[in-house]
Amino acid sequence: MLITDLLRQNAQKYPDEEAMIAIDAKDVTPFDDASYFAHRRSLTWRGFDEMANRVANYYRSIGIGPGDKVAIILMNCLEWLPIYFGILRSGAAAVPLNFRYLKEDILRCTRFAEVDAVVFGHHCRQHLLDLREELTDIRSFLFVGDVAATPSFALHLADAMALQSTADPGVPLRREDMAAIYFSSGTTGAPKAVVYTHGTLESAWQLEHGNHHQVHDDCFVLIPPLYHVGGKLHWMGNLPVGARCVMLLGFQVESFFEAARRERISIAFLLLPWVQDILSALESGRLDLTGYDLSAWRMVHMGAQYIPPVVVRQMRQRFPALAYEVSYGLTESGGPGCLNLPADRMDKLGSVGVPAPGWEARVVDGEGRTVESGRTGELLLRGPGVMTGYYKNPELTAQTLRGGWLHTGDVARTDEDGFFYIVGRIKDIIISGGENVYPVQIENHLRRHPAVQDAAVFGICDRRLGEAVVAQVELKDGAACTEEELTRFCMDLPRFQRPKRIFLGQVPRNPTGKIDKKALRSRYSPQNLFTDPENV
Repeated sequence: MLITDLLRQNAQKYPDEEAMIAIDAKDVTPFDDASYFAHRRSLTWRGFDEMANRVANYYRSIGIGPGDKVAIILMNCLEWLPIYFGILRSGAAAVPLNFRYLKEDILRCTRFAEVDAVVFGHHCRQHLLDLREELTDIRSFLFVGDVAATPSFALHLADAMALQSTADPGVPLRREDMAAIYFSSGTTGAPKAVVYTHGTLESAWQLEHGNHHQVHDDCFVLIPPLYHVGGKLHWMGNLPVGARCVMLLGFQVESFFEAARRERISIAFLLLPWVQDILSALESGRLDLTGYDLSAWRMVHMGAQYIPPVVVRQMRQRFPALAYEVSYGLTESGGPGCLNLPADRMDKLGSVGVPAPGWEARVVDGEGRTVESGRTGELLLRGPGVMTGYYKNPELTAQTLRGGWLHTGDVARTDEDGFFYIVGRIKDIIISGGENVYPVQIENHLRRHPAVQDAAVFGICDRRLGEAVVAQVELKDGAACTEEELTRFCMDLPRFQRPKRIFLGQVPRNPTGKIDKKALRSRYSPQNLFTDPENV
């Protein structure tokens, strides 16, 4: 069943039950009813469905439908998902864009995707004002936010919706029709836009429901930015059972636990930095969970980047009653979950699990031959959620999907039981003195040090070795440690894996939790940093 049909079904079965709750994390004070409910908004399933229909009918009224595209440039908000579903119901394709984009990125992406309409908010308001004369092909601008801040060239969402019917527009949708375009290359480089069909989104809810086994009484907390696929597609596992969702607008440890106890959150999808924040708050004593009823909480799901085993072990020590799952996926695979490590296989911690039902995975060498267990190679995937291709890029599509398999660009290995382990990205491999160095192995080692909060290992230019292995290490709050101490700690590693320099400072991560190694390489890449053989 398509996700638009599941929404309609829930509106009929659970019309007056809350479907989506939005809470502004920064404004919540623990155990303060007034501050909590003053910053809590919600939509029932009927309200969600009717708002989606109003959005769809608005776009149909101005001639936007099948074959057209509508960009969404919004921070997470209660209106985000109804707008997304409304675009789908109009027959158009949704094009979620990073609300942090600079104006040149917005211009590039909207032109490349041939966008016909834009929905935007305060965060990029000035960019749209500056670009107005260049966005001549845009037929509609809808503004979400303070009515008084609506630009003269835009229509406020509430005004657009007020004149529209709450009835379903009745646009026939097929599984093979384009539903969305997701940009996966960040804000630099050539456009790399992944095409999703309605069938891709259908596969996503089936996959996530199969992984998490939601029931109607579950409550899922949604925190990651909705312009990415991860958090949104995990939430879609709620749709077949009409389970509630709490959208936490921003992450703060205290606000997370306040929402968890008040809303009876049962499933939390947490990115690595948030898990580390929770552990740090508990370890330092800043967070005291006395008085928090967390009995409804049953599962923590982690993914979107490599999850160090030590982090999961620490969470299990703090919250032993919870089930823990780790999944793997990428935008090109139709989102997360195609490989999944279930809660009952924590003996394989460090692995991303095995292929989900209907999926296949292989690890191959440079000639495309499957390698034996224990050896590394590129991870290939095949399954029902794989993208149809890159928008307007048949050459890259053919290269990435050659032989009927999705070439992920990730380096992996399997063990003797068929469990998959991600070693790193092909382009992140450090070739130092002729040796292939995989950063994940060194990062795991550094994170075992009791003073270390986070670690990133990367390569920089070296005249003798080609590349030198270096690391950025973020210490825990209040911890004292020196580069020399960490260097000694790494003496247990093979010589070619030992970092030549260790820099102390925050590990930069993007909104989905992935380490921004491009930024680190740019910061620490003087060509002559290592010219003395004594340092090598």
